[in-house]
Amino acid sequence: MKKSMVAIVIFILLGCQTLKPDPSIASGSGGTASSSMTKSKQVDFSAVLSLPQKTKVNEDFTIKAVLKNQTGQKLRIQSTREMFVYLIKDRNGKQINSYTIQEVGITRDISGKSVISESHQYKIKKPGTYEISAIAKFTAIENGKSKDFIIKTEPKKIEITP
Repeated sequence: MKKSMVAIVIFILLGCQTLKPDPSIASGSGGTASSSMTKSKQVDFSAVLSLPQKTKVNEDFTIKAVLKNQTGQKLRIQSTREMFVYLIKDRNGKQINSYTIQEVGITRDISGKSVISESHQYKIKKPGTYEISAIAKFTAIENGKSKDFIIKTEPKKIEITP
C-alpha cells in the first residue's frame, strides 16, 4: 500500500510542471506574433490598428485593422468571416462594446508580404477618452501543418468630444 501511494505521489509531482507561455499570443509592444510551423521556417504576422484621434459624440468613425504576413511565403488562412474583434474601453478600463461573432468560417490564400485589411464603423454615445484595440484569431496552414494564432494590436486612444 505504501509503495503504491509513493508511486502515485511521484507521478503527481512529475506531472506538475510550470506552463510555458504560448508564443503565438502576441502581447506587449509591437503587435506581432511568431510561431514555428516547421523546423526550418518561422511564420510571422503583425497587426496594426488605425483610427481618428478625435471625433464627436454619436458621430460615425472608422476603425481599420490590418494583418500582415511577413514571411514571404504563401499561406492559407482560416478564420471567421470578420478576422478582427474590436475592443473599446472607457477610461476606467470597462469594455463598452459588444457584438455577436458569426462563426461562419472562410479560407483565404495569402501570398508572402501581403495584408488582410478590415474596417469597422462605430459611434460612441458619451464624451471622454477611449482605448481601442483589435484581436485577430485565425489558423495558418503551410505544407499541411496548421497553427492557431491570436494577435492583438497595440491599443490606440480616441477622444470623443460633445
